[in-house]
Amino acid sequence: MKAEFHLDGMHCESCAALIKETLEDTAGVRHADVTFSGKTAVVNFDENTVQQATLIKKIQDLGYKATVGDQRRGATSNG
Repeated sequence: MKAEFHLDGMHCESCAALIKETLEDTAGVRHADVTFSGKTAVVNFDENTVQQATLIKKIQDLGYKATVGDQRRGATSNG
């Protein structure tokens, strides 16, 4: 599954890098693309292993706000 999260609270590229690293270290996440300028995270993950709520909690635990944007089932990552 591929889901987009809108992020709030990032102040720089390092914030985006921290979120990306945290998401990609989460079991079930195949790839995460986090952009500071777009204030988004697009995450490709196995919904049988990890749920969106878990991903949002991971982001919130870092001190950022995340809300669900676009999501598509069966999307694959090229990265």
